[in-house]
Amino acid sequence: MEEGKKMKRIIGMIVSLALLAGLLAGCSTSATGSNINTPAAQAEKTPGAGGSGAEEAAWPRTIVDATGKEITLTEQPQRIAILHSLYLEYFLALGTPPIASAGASTGDAMKALGEWETLKPYAGTAKIIDLGSARDLNLEAILGANPDVIVTFKGQGNLDKIYEQLEQIAPVILVDFSAPWQEQILACAEIVNKEADAQKLIKEIEDSVQSAKEKLSRHQDKTIAIFRTDGGKAFVTRGNKDYYDTFGIAKPEGYPDDYETLSLEAVAEMNPDYIIFQDFITTSQAFVKTQEASSVWQAMEAVKKGQVVYFDDSLNTFGPLATKLTAEKLIQIISD
Repeated sequence: MEEGKKMKRIIGMIVSLALLAGLLAGCSTSATGSNINTPAAQAEKTPGAGGSGAEEAAWPRTIVDATGKEITLTEQPQRIAILHSLYLEYFLALGTPPIASAGASTGDAMKALGEWETLKPYAGTAKIIDLGSARDLNLEAILGANPDVIVTFKGQGNLDKIYEQLEQIAPVILVDFSAPWQEQILACAEIVNKEADAQKLIKEIEDSVQSAKEKLSRHQDKTIAIFRTDGGKAFVTRGNKDYYDTFGIAKPEGYPDDYETLSLEAVAEMNPDYIIFQDFITTSQAFVKTQEASSVWQAMEAVKKGQVVYFDDSLNTFGPLATKLTAEKLIQIISD
């Protein structure tokens, strides 16, 4: 009888060791994320990027975030909390909507889904818990959302003060907001095993932008000046050199290569063919109302020809959906 019990214990130990060996072997072949510049290299290095049949093999995986820190995810996240609304479009585009979001400038994330032009196609597709302001992160709200991963960008204000507390709630992954949108969507895709979808989106959007650029480049004689209004108070340039180069549009002489606040007289001296306000539309329209009594404003070509245009504030993320929509809207106003 005693011999039988010993034998059962021995068999049990052998089975346990075999299982452990299998788990360790699985870990040793799991993906290690890295900050790769080329999308193809990123997909090649990450198991699961090929699509069907690879999902189980992709976990656990170790991701290197924008700070160089290694974060191991044992399984695919199902409850993603983002601490700034600019990443809504990334996860929605990947088909993995976050469970919670902070910092939608138009109110809570659900309101953003209904009002942001970039996100309107996703209205009604997800329910997103409001985490409050991205400037004053609410630990209690984040904890209540019960996330299995927390995502935001490196350098977010006040993040360093609560970073360790956030780590007690869930793994924290920081994305490099200064990187091109292509790199940022690949970073988000790595978190949710959607690298193949990210590659497809990148190609679709880059092809769309290139097609728009070819059409827009035929209109170099038409100049465009793009502004925000600083809350309805001033002309603040919004298109830098990269923006103009990306879409193949021409800026008026005197328009700066970076972001600057300009006077009405400075804008009038440029005399662009088109003026685009890329801001909250009601705020931009109210700002234009304050200019209408000015003869300087009325004398500009864009004003005389009715070519003052309003783009939604959500295009200011310069993310994947914003980039695609910008290309489409520029084509609408400057067509063959």
